[in-house]
Order: sequence, then structure tokens, then C-alpha cells
Amino acid sequence: MRLVNLLAIAVLCGMSTSNLMGQGGTPQALSGDQVVDRVSPAAVSILVGKGDGQVAGVASGVIVRSDGVILTANHVVKGMREVQVRVKSGEIYDQVELIASDERRDVAALRIPATGLPVLPIGNSASAASGATVFVVSNAVGLPWTASSGILSATRMADDVPGAGSGYRVLQFTAPLSPGSSGGVLVDAEARILGIVVGSLSVGQNLNFAVPFDSIAGLGNASGGARFDSGARLQPFSAKAASAAAAPSNPPAAPVAPPGLTLPRPDQRQMYTISVHSKTIYLRRERLQDDIHKTAMFPHLGLRFADYGQTADIAITVDRPVMTFDWTYTLVYQPKSLTLASGMVEATDEFDAGPKLAEVIVEQLASAVQFPREELDRPTGTSEANNTAIRESGNDPAGILRSARSIFVESHTIWMKGNLLQDALYIRPEMKEWGIRIVDDRNGADIYIDVTRPFLTYDWIFKMISPKTGMVLGTGKVTAIDGPAAAQRLAIDIVNQLRSVRPVPATP
Repeated sequence: MRLVNLLAIAVLCGMSTSNLMGQGGTPQALSGDQVVDRVSPAAVSILVGKGDGQVAGVASGVIVRSDGVILTANHVVKGMREVQVRVKSGEIYDQVELIASDERRDVAALRIPATGLPVLPIGNSASAASGATVFVVSNAVGLPWTASSGILSATRMADDVPGAGSGYRVLQFTAPLSPGSSGGVLVDAEARILGIVVGSLSVGQNLNFAVPFDSIAGLGNASGGARFDSGARLQPFSAKAASAAAAPSNPPAAPVAPPGLTLPRPDQRQMYTISVHSKTIYLRRERLQDDIHKTAMFPHLGLRFADYGQTADIAITVDRPVMTFDWTYTLVYQPKSLTLASGMVEATDEFDAGPKLAEVIVEQLASAVQFPREELDRPTGTSEANNTAIRESGNDPAGILRSARSIFVESHTIWMKGNLLQDALYIRPEMKEWGIRIVDDRNGADIYIDVTRPFLTYDWIFKMISPKTGMVLGTGKVTAIDGPAAAQRLAIDIVNQLRSVRPVPATP
């Protein structure tokens, strides 16, 4: 009998120990559904606009402090004027502040006027093992609180990732992403924050990246902030789609010219040909041309693609910044180096981007072909007098630099996109004082700036060249750790070289 009692006590003790371990010793594994249920209340949906009340992009974020601090990807809000935040409970916040940003890591901290918000526990990204299960909760393709799962592939330096910059760690993972996932939260199997999703690479499959939370957690403690314009006018794409679906449908009609499209008379027309140039390996020129051809409106515009070697009236340039789902486009009227339109769409790959870009580009072309001749003939800043001055400069580099009124910038390194230097030059006050424009037509520019970065160095070399003569007008070199820093230093060096031959006009 005593033996039976001892066995019973042992069994009870074993059960008790087992229960205790389940509750506190070794954390019980959560199912995927449980992880998503715990994470979703802290994930937010973000809508951004450029100031016209229209949604320019959708993205994601995660609440990191209960008093309304949110982390998201910096490229989501950079340059935007309107921001709206939506939380899982259904609450919408139109008053949003930018309190801090980390350009290098592409992370920004926002604040909304709320308290008592749910916050996730913090995981240890440094000890997270490769192969561990991870989850992403984000606003994928505008569908809030979408979840995906995968594994943590590696923790590596950004220096190893083309176009990601340098000097910080990234978490590489395989959980699938979509447009709108930028700023989403990466968590482990216990629903603890590991990082903020910042982008992916299209070369390969599921090469996605997040910035470790422990390296940007301090952004949420910054004081002050700059308030965006109210996001009250921003409406999610799903709502627009729903209202469109609710409208009565009509049977398809035969193709007709778009209403309001009036082409100029033949003697007034100045646009006949277009060309397409893709600066990204992720979208082939031929594919975009086909997608433009397929749009319902294009056959009515009276435009055709320029023959090989022919200079088109309108040059269409598309690009995709590295590690983003953004696809940019620019339309330039080449005879005058006049930028007609520019913009951006979000898409996952070329099969998604091609049709989206084609639609917006054709809409812009429809507007462009209706421009009155006087608008296109209006002087754009490079006057005949300026052209004469440049011709008279002959082989004098200083004379060409002194007379120049337009600059074209091109980067021949994947570590810095040309627009970084364009932006850095554009904001220089001397450029405005001199009346120098940044243009998108190399052959029509007075100065062509070429930037390179020798392999395995931190040197950034530029040349200023005359497109008309091929003469090198000036050269220089700066040392910088990444593209954004290099762009600022290059801009200073370029402006200083221009200043040496053309002083800034005195302010009256």
C-alpha cells in the first residue's frame, strides 16, 4: 500500500512539474493563427498623399509605444504631405507627426494622438537562428492585416545587399511580401518583434529584408515632430473599388475616342513619336511598349513609336529604385527638354508594373498631345542667347561652365541612383541663383555629369562633360560611406567648381 501511495505522489508531482513547465519553464509554441491574432492589433495600415487628396501609396507600420508611436519604412512617408493611419480596432487618425527618421536604415517614427494602444513584446534579433520560423503582418496590396510566414534566412550587413547602403545589419527572410508591405512588422514564432520590413530584391525568390528592431528602437523616444497635412481626404483603394463595384454596370461598347480628347490640327501638332527607355533590369522596354499598345486610349492619340536611331518627340523613362516596389516614370518633350509629367506606381514585378505604368503613361500622353503650340514653344530657360554663348565658348571649359543653363546627371554605379545627386544639386541655392535647371535629356543639356564608384572603394568620382563637344569640363572625387552621403558631398564639390568661374549674383 505504501508503494502505491509513493507511486501516486510521484505521478502527481510529475504532472505538476509538467504543468509548471508548460506555464513558465519552456514557453509553449504558438500556432500560426495565434501569432497573427497577437500581432494584428499592433499592426497599422498607412495611407499617404502628395497634397491633392489622392492616395499616392499604401504601406504598413507597427505600434511600438502605447502613447501612439509607430515605426514604418522611411521611404513610405518621405516627400509626402498627407498621412493617415488606420488601426485594427477601426479607428482612423488623420493627424500624424513625423518625429524622427533614420535615412540610412530607411526607418521613420510617427506619432498619432492616441493612448492605451497595444504593444508587442520585443524579441532578440541578435540570437535569432537561421532557419527559425518568422511571420510578417502588413497591409499587403492594400489588404490590411495580411499575414505571411517563412524562415529567417540570415543576418547580414547591408553592404552585402546591392543598393541597400552600408553600415548596418539587416535580417533576410523568406516570408512573401507584396506592394504595401513596406513598414510591416517581422515577428518570431512567439509573436515578438524582430524587425521592420524595408524591402526586397527581385533577382531570385523571396529575398526580403527587415531592419532589426534593436537598432532603431530609440527613434520612438525622440521629442518634437513635424505634422503632416490632415489625411482626412485619403480613401483606401478597397473603398474606391467597392464604390466602383456598386455602380450600375453597362454592357461593353465598341471602342470610341475618349471623351474630351481633342487632337490639334495637323498644322498645329508637334508630337508624333514616342520612345521608351527602361533604366531597370526588372522591366524590359519591349514589354512596356506592348502594354502601352494594348491600352484602349493609345490608338486614338495619333502617336507611334520612333524608329531605331530616331529622336522621339516624347521620351518615356522608367526606373525602379532598389529594394522597393516603386516604379517611376518621366515623360520629356525632347525638342525643348521639357518635363511633361512624372509619377510613380507600386507593383510586385514587371507583369504587374507594365500594365499599371502603361495606363498612367497613356493618360499623361493624352494630356500632352493636347498642349497648345504656344505652351511648347515657350522658352524653357536655355535661350538662344545662351546657346550662342556656349557656341562662342568653343573649347574653353570655363566659358561653357559660365554659360551653362542646364545639367543632366547620370550615375554608373548601383550604389547611388542619379536622382540622389539631382536632388542634392536642386536644393543648392546657387543653382537657383544661376538659373541652372536639372533636365532629363542628356543631349540637350549644357553639362553632362557622370558619376562612378570604383569597385571595393569608398571613392565617388564625377566628370562634368559638354554633350555637344565631348570635352571634359571638370572632374572631382569625394569619399563617402554610401550614396546619400556621397550625393551631398558631390553636390558641394560640383557647385564649388561652378562657383570658381561664375560667382553667385549679388542679391539686390
